Amino acid sequence: MTQRRSFLKTALLGAAPLAAADRAKLPVIRKVEVLPTSVLFQHTFVIGRGQVGAAGQGGRYVYVRVESEDGRVGWGETNTVPSWSYETLESVVSTIRNYLAPIVMNRSPFEQVYFQKQFDERLTPAVSQGFPFAKSAILTATLDLCGQITGQPMHQFFGGRVRDKIELCYALSIDAPKVMAEVAASYPYVKCFKLKVAGDEVVDTQRVKAVAEARPDCDIWLDANQSYRPIHMETFLKKIDGMLQVRCLEQPVKSVDWFGLKRVRDKTPLPIALDEGCFNSYDVARLARMEAGDLVVLKVAKAGGLWGCQRSAVVAEANGLGLLGSGLTESGIGLVAALHLYSTLDLLLPPELNGPEFLADLMVDGLRIDGCTVTLPDAPGLGVRVKEDKIRANPIPV
Repeated sequence: MTQRRSFLKTALLGAAPLAAADRAKLPVIRKVEVLPTSVLFQHTFVIGRGQVGAAGQGGRYVYVRVESEDGRVGWGETNTVPSWSYETLESVVSTIRNYLAPIVMNRSPFEQVYFQKQFDERLTPAVSQGFPFAKSAILTATLDLCGQITGQPMHQFFGGRVRDKIELCYALSIDAPKVMAEVAASYPYVKCFKLKVAGDEVVDTQRVKAVAEARPDCDIWLDANQSYRPIHMETFLKKIDGMLQVRCLEQPVKSVDWFGLKRVRDKTPLPIALDEGCFNSYDVARLARMEAGDLVVLKVAKAGGLWGCQRSAVVAEANGLGLLGSGLTESGIGLVAALHLYSTLDLLLPPELNGPEFLADLMVDGLRIDGCTVTLPDAPGLGVRVKEDKIRANPIPV
């Protein structure tokens, strides 16, 4: 085990791939499967950019299964939401099968830095990380496999957890103000809601006030998902000024509108968080240098994987920016992967990982959720049992 851990340290921290002699002492990856799958939504989810999922219909997910020569298996996943980011189910599947899988085949899963460097050589990160959703899914699977081989839970690769129970923030889908307030009241155990707004300062004000009245005991994390123009955002902010339940405002304007973002930040004392405009650690540095925001919203998929997400967190903290954790309505694999990382960080609000809220099945067993509080698994890798039969039973033809 000591020898194996020494190889792990070399693989995770070294800039070069393992030597052939060292790789021979560790099981290598012999099989990579990409499984596009329909996952049923139990509730409709609408954000400022449009519908994410509809009740009774299947979302478009991609699962990655990697298998080592000794039969161990690692899993990764990503949701595909083209209205949020440019990657489609078809592009994720073809990217992994044709460009990324050949890089990890016949290599040790511990060569994490090598994988990332080769991914970026093969698919240049010139636009928002260069297919980050695809990269994230396969990197999560290889890291899960590392955990299976070493017998270590995934959080150990990031320095170890500082908490084993994590309370979640739930999202309030865009709807009539009264409906959103009723939904908030239906989750009495949730103490923080990400309240989605849609770019209409009048109706959005009604939404915020309705939810605040229905749940005076909860924090409100506003998320515009790029739906506002700066001038209209100023009007909205004036209407909700002084509402102490509102803790922050996420991505008020278009992701490319950095000057508009700075204008909004200069006009309000409310902390401004950046999400769609902040994919990687370089974006975080730019945000800090421009003084255009106060908080960084972490997402594993947009960062190109768990390592990229950790780099964003390090740069944010080094520049005095606060951290928020979020996701893209992933099922259990993506949810747990994010929580392994988030359990090592100091997040300012409960992470918004809303798969348990919107999905009919998380596609895993062994995940303990009480109300909105998740107990972090401590078994090897992700620490959950994937419902492989169910994933294979609902394929999406590509």
